[in-house]
Amino acid sequence: MDWVEALLRKSCERTLTKEEVLHSLFHMIEVNENTLNQIQSDKRDFGPELEELKQTEIRDLDFHLKYYRSLVNYINSIQENKIFEKSH
Repeated sequence: MDWVEALLRKSCERTLTKEEVLHSLFHMIEVNENTLNQIQSDKRDFGPELEELKQTEIRDLDFHLKYYRSLVNYINSIQENKIFEKSH
């Protein structure tokens, strides 16, 4: 995930801190979780075509949640001084 480190370095160079990047990811996780919960809790029968779209949306949201969580884990594993050293 070298591109994540590069993105994080660029973010730091533009005065975004590691915590700000993580905060943004946590916000995206929260938004996606809320949307996923709304879709899953809607028990209306929309017919087979829309049910297929609903399932596709659920899979997409689940994928994004896993992706954002893996980024959070990866960014948390990076030491601040490692990022700083590479950016100078």
